Amino acid sequence: MADEMPAEKSRSSTSPVTIIVVVAVIGLLIGAILGVLLSPIVGLPLGYSSNPLARITSDYVNKHTDSLLSVQQVKGENAETIKQQIITYCPDFDYKDYYYLAQIDNAAAQKSLLFVIDKSGKTVCTIDRSAPANATQKQTLDQNLLATINGEPVYVAEVSAVYNNIPAESRTNTSLQEALDQVIGNKLLIQDAAKKAINVEEEEIDTAVNTFLTNNGLTLQQLEERLTTAGSSVTIFRNNIKNNLLLQKEVSEVTKNVTLPTEADLQAYYDANKQGFVTLAKATTRQLLIYSNQSNDAEKLAQIKGIATMLNGTNFCELVSTYSQDAASLSRCGLYDFQEGQLLPEYEQVVFSSQPGTAKIIKTSLGYHIVEILNVTLPQQLGYEQVKDGIKNYLALVNQQAVLNQYVATLRQSADIVSYMSQ
Repeated sequence: MADEMPAEKSRSSTSPVTIIVVVAVIGLLIGAILGVLLSPIVGLPLGYSSNPLARITSDYVNKHTDSLLSVQQVKGENAETIKQQIITYCPDFDYKDYYYLAQIDNAAAQKSLLFVIDKSGKTVCTIDRSAPANATQKQTLDQNLLATINGEPVYVAEVSAVYNNIPAESRTNTSLQEALDQVIGNKLLIQDAAKKAINVEEEEIDTAVNTFLTNNGLTLQQLEERLTTAGSSVTIFRNNIKNNLLLQKEVSEVTKNVTLPTEADLQAYYDANKQGFVTLAKATTRQLLIYSNQSNDAEKLAQIKGIATMLNGTNFCELVSTYSQDAASLSRCGLYDFQEGQLLPEYEQVVFSSQPGTAKIIKTSLGYHIVEILNVTLPQQLGYEQVKDGIKNYLALVNQQAVLNQYVATLRQSADIVSYMSQ
């Protein structure tokens, strides 16, 4: 933290979709029904006679009192994109020119219904978007279809889960597409496993669930409660575990004949990357901190020098308790046990270039420190035998990944993949 020392280093469519009517019986206003429909809201009076949706609006308000109503006209590219989602629920759905989506939400009843209406005003499909009572129901439209793989949908939530695991500093303008590609690859492998009749037994899933509960200190009831709060269920959770186990088995099958690295391969890798096989510098220090800024720097420097003159080799903890402003380390006599890269660079630079047993005044961006350097361990070169096993595992993984990537590329060539994400 800034006040502690030392501190750690710290598809959207191009064609517009206009919301024709947005009326809430309970006096609330909501935006677009689907995430891909990001557009302006145009509120019209309910009884406006020239509104082509006046009758539709009136009918739905009368039939669904105490509910929230949102009606949208969908056309152009958005109409085609959303149609692909709708037909997963209503296979016979089709339209000409445009259609409407009317959504009814009743928070008290925990009910959310989506009605697909043709341009004549006839309801041609009804989709229940309420929170699923069990996992046998299809995923809801608000998860937004990004692609289909041999007819199997890929939703935004699946891709987001992969994307969000990428460290923010490592993301590029292609990271989202890469996340989608990874999800597609996994689904292709799971589909391929099904064709090979690779199975996951219920006992295997039970074992995985029990391991998860143990590792996270949860009971099954607590897991159920957390999943329900998140809009999921144990059935969905078990199905995800099944897919993960199936994916593991498929990967093992695909890569079972991958050649392992030889001793010569290991030695060659070590020789080429020797500079990377070193330990980090470590140190143990005790410090007393006085904060300073530009306006009081001279005053605080004089203060820290005065405190330093009181050191007698036995009273450091007493001085820390009396004068140090580093609240985080007061209870441990200013002690910090750290490795290179964890503390402020100006602090580390002095410590790692000093002899253990010495005391110094160090100036950092926080202020002035009296530092007792108790121990310093400088970086050390690791020998081949020390890192041999790690190199072997790494190179084996690289070989397996290469074979797996080639296999997925082959599956993609023969797959029917439709992507709705902008390139």
